[in-house]
Amino acid sequence: MIEYRLKGPASQERQRIRLMSALRENRFPQSILIDGPSGIGKKALAIEIAKALLCTDPDMRPCGHCFGCKMAADAGATDNWVFPMISAEANAKSSSEVSSRSTAKTVQDYKLSYIQKIFENPYSIEIFDAAAEISVGLIRTLSDSFALKNDRVRVVIIAEADRMNEAASNAFLKTLEEVPANTYFILTTSSREKMLQTIRSRCLALHLLPLSDEEVRSEAVRIMGDEAEDSIDDDIVGLAVGSPGKAIYYAKSGNEIFNLASKFLSLSLQNAYYELFELLDDAKIKEVVDAVHLLEVLSFLIADLIRRQTGANIRIPNTTSQISLEAHPGIDVVALNKALTDVQETISRAFARRTPVAILLQALAIKLFEGYK
Repeated sequence: MIEYRLKGPASQERQRIRLMSALRENRFPQSILIDGPSGIGKKALAIEIAKALLCTDPDMRPCGHCFGCKMAADAGATDNWVFPMISAEANAKSSSEVSSRSTAKTVQDYKLSYIQKIFENPYSIEIFDAAAEISVGLIRTLSDSFALKNDRVRVVIIAEADRMNEAASNAFLKTLEEVPANTYFILTTSSREKMLQTIRSRCLALHLLPLSDEEVRSEAVRIMGDEAEDSIDDDIVGLAVGSPGKAIYYAKSGNEIFNLASKFLSLSLQNAYYELFELLDDAKIKEVVDAVHLLEVLSFLIADLIRRQTGANIRIPNTTSQISLEAHPGIDVVALNKALTDVQETISRAFARRTPVAILLQALAIKLFEGYK
């Protein structure tokens, strides 16, 4: 019997055992949906599964050296990936449509760049543009490729499948209803509730768990290099909540985002709005993604202040220790919970993109602890 060994963190071993059993017993489904929080390794597991399915070694799979394993690890195999792209990239000409002397980027060129980034850091939470989506054109191109008869096993990874637009979802559903022989789909998502229920129902559901704090630290250091070990401090690990992708993202900004969140909260408590607005201007937070990450840190900081008052464990101890509420006796657990709700509402409004993020942050600064200061 062929032995299967999928590599990955110990925290996710139970999910891998389930997959390996299905592979050994030759009952692996043709479509699988891996969901879980952002940056915890869903794409990394998808790549491992692709290697196992494509591997031809008679004893151990994935072996890592056969043609199938090499194909799964080849960034140039762009037809085996679907992921969100901005319209200019998705609508670029294919390599077969341009002349050999053309310098214009093809859709394959764009896909190659994204796949290389995924292989470099499969935990990354910042590969795709916030405005990118999986268009119906990308799904139709995928479907058209099945017309080419091939007896070999084919594995298609659809990353961030929740970002299919409505037309793409309906087109992909038709493909799922009649999956070609020897073809496997591996979908990943952080928001399975945004996907069509009819697509979800046709996939084996696999919920991937966050990593332990120790695993987050070791995986982040492995990706970033040993010289980055000192930058993965307790606050970074605490903020990551089991996601190496988030730990890597916040480690790149160093202490800047923690200091900004701390000063934001302190100045808001002091009603020092002019100084706070200058701080935000200097930080140059213009993009939704940057504003959301600041708000996430601010949310953690407020939650930690609640934990401190209730005696619970604190997630970002270094930053939380910078906030003193002794001069603000009106700021109790009720006020902090209200502030936490205000921050979460601002995150939702930021994603809605109806108001510039600078105005949203200024409005939040004024609203925080309103009536309690």
